[in-house]
Parts: sequence; structure tokens; C-alpha cells
Amino acid sequence: MSDSLPKSDTKSTSPNSQDSKPTGKENFFKESLAIMDDNTWIWAISQNALSSSSKAYIRVVSTVTIRHSWSRFKEAPCIIIHWESKSRPGGAIVEEILDVDPRFDVSNKIIVLTTNPIHEDVVYFSELGIRRIVRIRNRDKDLEVCQRELNQHVADALNLNQKATTESLWRKILAAIDRLPDAPEEEILQRLEQNIQKLSQGSKENAREIDATASLLFKRNDTSKAFKYWEHALQSNPNYFRTYNNMIAAHRKLGQHYEAYMLLQKMQMLNRSCISRLVALGETQLALNDDRKAEHYFQSAIEKDGWCSGALNGMADIKFRRGELESARELLERSNVAYRYATKLNLMGIEMVKLDRFDEALEHYSKAQYVLPQQEKGPQLFFNIGLCYSRWNKPNMAKEFLKLALVKEPNYKKAQKLLEALEAKITGIEPNKVA
Repeated sequence: MSDSLPKSDTKSTSPNSQDSKPTGKENFFKESLAIMDDNTWIWAISQNALSSSSKAYIRVVSTVTIRHSWSRFKEAPCIIIHWESKSRPGGAIVEEILDVDPRFDVSNKIIVLTTNPIHEDVVYFSELGIRRIVRIRNRDKDLEVCQRELNQHVADALNLNQKATTESLWRKILAAIDRLPDAPEEEILQRLEQNIQKLSQGSKENAREIDATASLLFKRNDTSKAFKYWEHALQSNPNYFRTYNNMIAAHRKLGQHYEAYMLLQKMQMLNRSCISRLVALGETQLALNDDRKAEHYFQSAIEKDGWCSGALNGMADIKFRRGELESARELLERSNVAYRYATKLNLMGIEMVKLDRFDEALEHYSKAQYVLPQQEKGPQLFFNIGLCYSRWNKPNMAKEFLKLALVKEPNYKKAQKLLEALEAKITGIEPNKVA
């Protein structure tokens, strides 16, 4: 019977998932946005700049949940962020924006106000793609200069008809490369190569061009050549941080976690403020089976940003496997991407069922039910528990959990099909023969 039953379900149906569909009314809000805490003089110059644009605008505190509010914020033509906000640093806000929407035009739409930038901040700006930066000081003469600079940046951000420049075209190409799927069509890769060649004509070969070529080689699965090009890019410009991050991502995708970790450490020495890198360091240590080091990195990320969902998920994973279920539950309650960990827990249970470790799988699912927030206890979790009982030849228990899955999602086809098969097995009556 098991051969004809539905397979375990791994898809997340959380409302927080990126698969969620917009309702169609969410594009209504198109105000410019200021993200900063209650700092009167900084808000004053921001308000002056936004007012001069004659466009609607709103201000929110730095602790606003970007992910939950993105349907409103994503159409903002301009976002001003105070980099040194006390409640939550500006870098954490930009990183969350990029995590929610990697396509967001950071270089054009985000304007950073910074009071005391250090070298690490300069590296951070470069890594995040931020180029509209205004250094502000609370002195009359300096404020006049700051106001003019900010006014100009706001005007430029709102100007949708700016003439294309070589730099803006390069940013579009790099953004297009970042958005490529794992196996892009050859036609798309060739078109990107042609655009790179057009922009590079008459100019000396540079790290940006070499790095872009390397990324396209990697997409073609020519990994050896791709890494040679990336190394060449760093020889051309040792401070081209995009190449380091591309190499790190490539190593992680290939399962080369130690190599990724070494490069992550190198970048960490240049910029210790990057929160997503701390999370990546923790994740590589999890992959290398060193929970102690992983916990250190996740905790460091949480100390910098208490809303860092990647670190909260990573720490919850460690606590869950240690049996510290209450701690894991509290961490996931604070995470805005708990659905990602819900998917991971589902996959772990599925592997146990495939190995006929039914009692172990059910214990695992029971713990998962306890630690996951209510909204993440999706129908696929109850379906997989029902499937486990079914494979274990306990149809009555299986039916109870399949009914729960259908309560969560009445049109859940897999659950309906399995429930009908179990009813037929118990009654001996084929589903299509039931009156």
C-alpha cells in the first residue's frame, strides 16, 4: 500500500513564506520612508528633505518588523535610515530588507545618515551596495551642508527618469546575476555576457568584470574555472568584497564548509558589524558539527540585533537537538522566519520515516509540535505525522492527524487522497463505490 500513497510533504505554507501571494491591494502604499528612533534633530533634517520632494512620507522606529510590513514598504521610492539608531543598527535593517527582497534597489533607494562612520562602516556600505551616504553633524554650518546633500539624494532617488550611466548599467547587470536561478537558460547567460562585453569595451579589465564572468561560469557548473577567475579578480583588486562573498556562497553551495568558513573569517576581520556574516559563520560551524562555535556566532549576532531571525533559528536548532525544548520554543517565537526551521524539522522527520524509524520519527514530530509557533504548525506537519502512522500500519491514528491537516487546509489533496485510501483499507470498500 505504501508505494501508492502520497509522498511526505516538505513545502512550507506559512503566511511568512516568500511563496505567499500578494492580495492585490498591497501596492497602494507608496510613501517615502524614514526609519529612525526618536532623535529630534536627525528627524528634522530628514523631514525637511522629504517635504521638499512634495511626496507623502512616514517615519517608523528602527525596531519595525520589515518582513511583516514589506507589502507596504516595498513601493517606497526613497528610504532614509539612521545608521546609528540605538534600538537597532541601520545595517541590521538593510540586511533584513535584502533578506526579504534581494531585488530591492538598495543603491538608488536607500539613503544612510551616519554621525560617526568608521572604516568598518565603509566596508559594510560597500558590501550592502549602499552608495547614498550623508555624514551628519549637529552644528549649524555642518547641518546646512548635510541638508543640501540629503535634499539632492532624495531628489535623485525620486527621479525615475535619470539618464543611464555606465555605473547604473553595471549595477543592473550585477543585480541580474544575483537573481539568476541555479540552472539558468543558456540564452540568458549569453545575453548577460554580451552586455558585460559592451560595458567593458575600451576600458581596462577590472575586478568587477572578472567577478561577473566568474559568476556566469559558476552558473554553467564550470566551478574550477569560476574559482580561477574569482582569484584573478582579487589579484586585480584585493578589496573587491563582492568577490569574497560570491566565493563564500559558492563554497557553501558545493558543501565546502571549511573553505567557506576560512573566507568568512577573513571578511570578518575587515568588518565585524555584518550580522548576516555572523549567522553564516554559525551555519558553517553547524555543518562542520561544532555546536559550541556555532552557538558563539549565533549569540554574537543576537547581541548585535535581537531581531535577527537567522541567528534565532540557528540557536533554536542547537537547543532543540540538546533537548532544551522550552528555550528552542522561546527563540522560535521571536523569529520572523520560523517557517524555515519548520521545513527543516519536517525534512528530518521524513528521513526517519523513510528509514522505517517510526517511533523515533513520531517522537521527533511531537517535539516539533511543541517548539514551533502556532502559525508554523502547518497542514504538512500533520500530514507527515499521519503518513508516519500509516506506514507503521496504525491507520486509525493516521486518520486523526490527516483530519487535522484538512482542518488546517480543507483542499489539501495529498491528505484527502491518503485519508480515502485508509478508509478503504479499514472498511474494505473502494472510495468510488461508496454511496
